[in-house]
Amino acid sequence: MGQTFTTPEAPFVASPDEEIRTLIIPAGTAEAAQSEIDTFRKQNPDSMLLLEISGPLQVGSTPLKIGSRMMLRLSPAGTISAAANCRADSLIEIADAQWVSISSSGQGPAVLDGGGKALSGIRVINGGRINFDQLTLSNCAGVGINYQGRDAAAVNEAGSVTRCTFRNNGDGLRVDQTAGFMCLDNTFTGQSSTALSIRSLTSVVSGNTFSGNMAAIRSSSDRGVVTRNVIGDILALELKPDSTGNLVSENRGTKSDLQFILGGSQNQLFRNDFHGKAIASNQAKEILLLGNLGIQTDTSATALKIFNPPTFEHPHNNPMIVPGMGRFDLSVPGGKSDKKEIPVVPVDLMVVAEALQLARAEHPDDVIVLKLDGEYISRSGKGLELPPNTCVILEGRILADLGAPLDPLWVRGEAPSQLILMPKTGYCSISGGKLDCGRQAFFPINANTGGITLIEGVTLTSGARDGVNTKGRDSKCPMFVYRCNVLSNNGRGIWAHVATRVHSISNVCSGNRQDGIDLDAGSVAGTALFNVSSGNGRHGVFVEEAISHNMVFGNILHGNAQAGVHVWNEEVQGNTGSNIIAANECYANRRGISVGGRAAEKTAKGNFFFNNVCRHNRLNAILGGNSHATGNYFSQSVVGQSGEQDVLTTPDAFFFNLPATSPSIISQPQPNRSPQSDIMKIEFNLWWWCAANSAILLIVLLRGKKR
Repeated sequence: MGQTFTTPEAPFVASPDEEIRTLIIPAGTAEAAQSEIDTFRKQNPDSMLLLEISGPLQVGSTPLKIGSRMMLRLSPAGTISAAANCRADSLIEIADAQWVSISSSGQGPAVLDGGGKALSGIRVINGGRINFDQLTLSNCAGVGINYQGRDAAAVNEAGSVTRCTFRNNGDGLRVDQTAGFMCLDNTFTGQSSTALSIRSLTSVVSGNTFSGNMAAIRSSSDRGVVTRNVIGDILALELKPDSTGNLVSENRGTKSDLQFILGGSQNQLFRNDFHGKAIASNQAKEILLLGNLGIQTDTSATALKIFNPPTFEHPHNNPMIVPGMGRFDLSVPGGKSDKKEIPVVPVDLMVVAEALQLARAEHPDDVIVLKLDGEYISRSGKGLELPPNTCVILEGRILADLGAPLDPLWVRGEAPSQLILMPKTGYCSISGGKLDCGRQAFFPINANTGGITLIEGVTLTSGARDGVNTKGRDSKCPMFVYRCNVLSNNGRGIWAHVATRVHSISNVCSGNRQDGIDLDAGSVAGTALFNVSSGNGRHGVFVEEAISHNMVFGNILHGNAQAGVHVWNEEVQGNTGSNIIAANECYANRRGISVGGRAAEKTAKGNFFFNNVCRHNRLNAILGGNSHATGNYFSQSVVGQSGEQDVLTTPDAFFFNLPATSPSIISQPQPNRSPQSDIMKIEFNLWWWCAANSAILLIVLLRGKKR
């Protein structure tokens, strides 16, 4: 499915003026290593500690305990394993701590081996801001990593597990009592129970591979995203009864008999390529399955909302699109010409509207599949109003010719104009073709109504206002804008405004006058996933006006006039907070990522920015906030090649990255040695180096004179 995590590369770990001290721990026992660590912490109570384990450690009666502001790096040879007589309940314990990382120091993963004991590889108790990267957790009969956070609502205390391998454990990874957790690019094989159990508000599970486990994913999360994973376990997914509003999208199965247990409420499965059977649990409520391939379901289950629309890319002939409804296919040919010298005469969209209205009257209980082939023209601002339960497949284009000036001003109270108006209720989709407003109609698509909606593979261009409008949309009906080209609109490309669960996935948003994608006031549980947003007049993605729990993940954002991602509050009292901005690639913008608030009552606090790649931006890679944007957390960042300073910090923002290869200050504890002796030694070595090089230069000059 592709890599989502990028090796962090930032100029500092937690602060530009930090002090990092390094302790090299030799092979031996965890007890001996613990004594060195505890002594080193007493000698350096306020420093960030970099602990380098160079050889194998064995754990006996007690785990190796890692505290706050400690970074443990293991060489691939530095295995931590359970001794034959091990009685510890974990190999590593992190309790009541934050600012902790454990990672490999080499090209390959570092190994934690439980030796088949009933223990955890790593146990986190009441932890926050903890990152695990490039580890192998194996043979832990309890669990590979057992992560319990300190605050179930604070995404700015989130933890992460990235590029790790979980092999032959009881459970692989358990996550609980945290928010914003990142589970990216891991491999789970051979767990005797569950590979991943997760309960985390607005978490992300992406890029992982599951095979040979008793069960792959069991989720109790609230508004989490599970996307682009490869799953080969028989029990592929269980959504527990307390799971709510999760998006499960674009995952792929590798077996034909997978099972899905679907519980909770308002969970959404979209465009997954799974072959198997889905069962609704007794507690399930309003579970949506839209456009999935190969999933068999009990169509009589009232808890499941099933919508399998034929689209331009997948024009199936299945008679069942919505359970309980028939299917009626309607074709209204458009204007065509076989000869270049003969101009195309487009068909008036009113002809299509009349045919569609008649078909709806004659087939009230069917889903209408409307096929439009050729060119059409809209001479009315109403455009084509779709009735409920309609699927449009467009092979051609619809143009606007309203006889109006280009770029008409929005007059307050004036009825909006559009080419397509989505229905107020039911199910609907439109796919393929091009909707060209010619800067006369406001919107190519106006979706400010309701209905469970799919907009897929459509080119939406030249709206006098926005490409897709959602303002005032019914909050009970999710909408998916998928693989569309949203180009050269006079406002935003995709405007998620006063709308719930608007998901923008894998679109190209380019050349729009304002933002490519705008998650605006009243946007609830929206996502922007894997889009390309470039060359827009303002931001690639704008997160604004006191919205919360929205997700911006895996996008490529380049060449925008302002920021790749901008998080802001200008006008709405409240906080633009608890949003996730992760794994985005931001380059050649004015700034990569920026955040700020206008006033004390209009803030942007407590957001989580994780592993964003910000290079070659004209001013800065990251603008960490202003006085009204505090408590934002930036972790595992990749920055560089900015026109000015890479990272503009603020005292009220949190940063935590992997340490650089060569930390700023290196020291090891030795008898009767103080930090001052370190400085004296460095100064002496520097004097000796200068004296030696001066002598060599003098010898060379003298030899040159002799010749």
